[in-house]
Amino acid sequence: MSPGQHSVTASEPVLVVGAGPVGMVLACDLLRQQIPVRIIDAAPSTTVHSRAVIMWPRSLELMRRIGVADELSRTGKHIDAVSYYSGSRRLGAIEMSRLDDTPYPYGLCTPQWKTEDVIRKRLVELGGHVESETSLVGLDNSGDRPAATLRRPDGTTEEMRASWLIGADGSHSAVRRLLGIEFQGQGADVLFAIGDGPLDGPLPPDEMVYCYNAGGAMGLAPFGDGTFRVACSVPVWNDEDAPPRELFQENLDRVVPFPAKLGELKWTTVFRARRRTAATFRSGRCFLVGDAAHIFSAAGSQGMNTGIQDAVNLGWKLGGLIRGTLDARVLHSYDPERRHSAERVSLVTAKQTSWGLVQQPAKVALRDTFVRGAGVTGAFQRLVAPLMSQLTVNYASDRENVKADISWRLRPLGVGERLPVFVPDGDEDAGHSAWPTVADDRLTVLAWAGGSRGVRWEERCATLRAALAPHHPVRDVSAWPALKKFLGSAPRAVVVRPDGHIAAIDPRLDPVRLRRTLARVGASVTADTDAVIG
Repeated sequence: MSPGQHSVTASEPVLVVGAGPVGMVLACDLLRQQIPVRIIDAAPSTTVHSRAVIMWPRSLELMRRIGVADELSRTGKHIDAVSYYSGSRRLGAIEMSRLDDTPYPYGLCTPQWKTEDVIRKRLVELGGHVESETSLVGLDNSGDRPAATLRRPDGTTEEMRASWLIGADGSHSAVRRLLGIEFQGQGADVLFAIGDGPLDGPLPPDEMVYCYNAGGAMGLAPFGDGTFRVACSVPVWNDEDAPPRELFQENLDRVVPFPAKLGELKWTTVFRARRRTAATFRSGRCFLVGDAAHIFSAAGSQGMNTGIQDAVNLGWKLGGLIRGTLDARVLHSYDPERRHSAERVSLVTAKQTSWGLVQQPAKVALRDTFVRGAGVTGAFQRLVAPLMSQLTVNYASDRENVKADISWRLRPLGVGERLPVFVPDGDEDAGHSAWPTVADDRLTVLAWAGGSRGVRWEERCATLRAALAPHHPVRDVSAWPALKKFLGSAPRAVVVRPDGHIAAIDPRLDPVRLRRTLARVGASVTADTDAVIG
């Protein structure tokens, strides 16, 4: 147990409903903080279906918290670029390989079942297991703890009380339904047929490709073994019918500007690109994450990635509260922070979907001209690459000051923004040792000297450590010159959350002032005692 770490006792576990990638990430995050968890799922333990196949750089950064990022990186196919075609013309590309403020400058294309296998293995290593074919059939949230009724595989039921309950059970969430939370939405459904299978032809081996023309829209993503995720727009479809190979081949012949022959598909389905957001992401001690909280278009492959951000945002806050390192107020920020991010993703993906499906010649010409122009000027790479990578997620309370561009910025980082390339404590990967670490269960203070490092600076850091450590680690990061463009040239103390976002900035580095700042942004006033929250 590290200095300042707290023991935890709990009379009831946290109940996570839903064992997809999002639910298992949250369960792993809590288990690694020594918090008891039960995770249930109504489905069998394995599935060949893989709706979510792309993981973006920010998700891989966050997966370091549970220790699976590098194994996932080895398992999946690296996507160096996302290309856009209109007819036979290549409009431009987002080059993930040019991202310079992340240890993962690529997208990752992996069948969802493989991603789940990696996370499930880690879950077991941490002492957890998925209770498959176990459903939530009742929920009473009126008391001081959620009371859940579970149906086991043999049809018997179990009554249990949970310390907290997390709904990670998808767009048809039983948790959301039982809590009576409305799933609000707008816009008509857009249908996409999706499937996985071998594809032969002169296809870019390291790119995800979006193709548009008057015949429709199509997306292709390589798994690296000769098979691809294929997706195409369809005007109408009966959800109960699996789209045949011929439908995809017809779209390949009509929409994709290079010859491609599709082999036997492993599986197919129809995805409805809806825009829905839960009226609230929290009800008492119950929370919604992932598709249970929000769904949107599959354009840009943002769904699972947004859910992973939900899981990590809630995981460190809930874990810190239970452990006693954080105040209960931190949980109040979960809904507004993740709601704003989900609504932003929903808007962007809806725009991308409609942008790809335009057919009027004037609108097509306008779209193509805009994309080509943005590519020539560098705006496409500068703005869209960080956005698609989810590196621009910002938790600033003043939403009007949120900037889309953080990769080629002209100003230091502000409160709410992601500190580029943070490394959680305990991650000993030497490949990323040149970057500072942040505590994974409490707020960390990074001391930045700017241009005034010297003996007096060392004394100031020592004073801060004496006043704040071990409950709030103080790290002198002045030796990392790469941080200068993010932190500026003046001395400052940067309070960083366990997820790597900046909670506060103080230019004075005054211990008394910093203690007040830490309390204001959620540090527990009882952090010097063990936490017992039953």
